[in-house]
Amino acid sequence: MRYTLSVLSLLLILTSCGPDGRNSTLGNERIDSVKELQEEEPQGTATPAAPDTAAFPGAFNRFFSALQAADTAALNTFVDAAQGFWLIEQPGAMPAYSHFTSVQEVKREYQQLPFTSINQQVKQCALQQREEFPAFDCADMDGGATGFAEDGCFYTFITSDFQNTDIWQYAELTKQQEAQVQELQRQVQATVLHTGTAYRFHFGYRNGRWLLLFADLRVPCSA
Repeated sequence: MRYTLSVLSLLLILTSCGPDGRNSTLGNERIDSVKELQEEEPQGTATPAAPDTAAFPGAFNRFFSALQAADTAALNTFVDAAQGFWLIEQPGAMPAYSHFTSVQEVKREYQQLPFTSINQQVKQCALQQREEFPAFDCADMDGGATGFAEDGCFYTFITSDFQNTDIWQYAELTKQQEAQVQELQRQVQATVLHTGTAYRFHFGYRNGRWLLLFADLRVPCSA
């Protein structure tokens, strides 16, 4: 009987607070375990900083100036070497996606030209902000018109259409490449449209920098 009472007393001591209100040994162990779990939580899960939209026009103008000067070193400051960027072209009926980690690597589907060759078509780009880009109609391209309801160089931060586009499924990509394209699409936070060529440049924001993620050089109504 005395042995049983001793065991019960010991259990009560271990599982309850003492008379002075201090936590029991097991209670302290539980608290320590919670602290350890909190300390073991993976880092880098915080919400990323919002893009500096006010800085985008200046960043794009630097990108555009580097393009006009064919300055590949300056253009590469807009490319993340780890994730690179995708060039989208349409040499035939289907789109073609090519991945590059630097501007110097680019050989376009069109005559294997370098990326900087597009400066022959994109000569001016006076940015204007729009929530939606001007409507486009192939039937309005007669007589040298661009087909857009308004001509100019426009940018927007409303990029959900491109983030969710599925044109990649018509390109000859591996499953891994398809996943990479979709992941990068979700990171697009600004798009520039140059109506004279219909080229679109898609940018994302990371670590205080605007980065080129996609350059869409498809010409509408050409397939």
